[in-house]
Amino acid sequence: MDFHQWCSALAKGRSYVSDGYAHALEFTVNGASPGFKDVQLSKPGTVKVRAKVAFAPETPKAVAHGTLDAAEGRRFQGDTVLLHAPRTNEKIRGGERLVEVVKNGRSVASAVVPADGAVHELSFEVEVERSSWVALRQFPQLHTNPVNVLVGKEPVRASRESALWCAESVELLWENRSQHIAEGERVAARAAYDRAIASFQKRALEAVEQTGQLNKQSVNRKEPK
Repeated sequence: MDFHQWCSALAKGRSYVSDGYAHALEFTVNGASPGFKDVQLSKPGTVKVRAKVAFAPETPKAVAHGTLDAAEGRRFQGDTVLLHAPRTNEKIRGGERLVEVVKNGRSVASAVVPADGAVHELSFEVEVERSSWVALRQFPQLHTNPVNVLVGKEPVRASRESALWCAESVELLWENRSQHIAEGERVAARAAYDRAIASFQKRALEAVEQTGQLNKQSVNRKEPK
């Protein structure tokens, strides 16, 4: 592999994020790895999630690695922006790590793994009711890219809130960066930003429609004939 191949694989999502002390050596959903292909289901069903993970036997004592609690609460675990405590060379030996399967942003299965430097194989079965993304994480040290599971060839429209958050983020980016865009390029740039915002807003609407259809199907299944 050369640098260009590495960049191409990274762009396709064939990677995971880690603090360097936690590793997802393998992660598949029905045999598919992130960035290679989607899993296709003709109807709602169960997928098989497999993984190989390893955690260092020694981890720095710090909020950034989850081995030191943040006074501000759990949402700041793993934070690297604020300096929550004096820097130290102290290490935490061993311990356990909670590895979770995440579906559409929510934990749906988990296993406890020792931080002993060894490779541990994990296996889960996850129910998929509608098109979803599935990933593996150990908060706050590790998170893989997702594998998309498409049910009935429907696109993944898991969260109206997430889509609107993305739209608002693009608008905020414009507010912060537009002044640094050359005057002659600003009209074209604004049009590009507007296309991105419109795309996320469309996905938010599609998420509502997809949820409504699923709720209707659920009601219809419960009604007596």
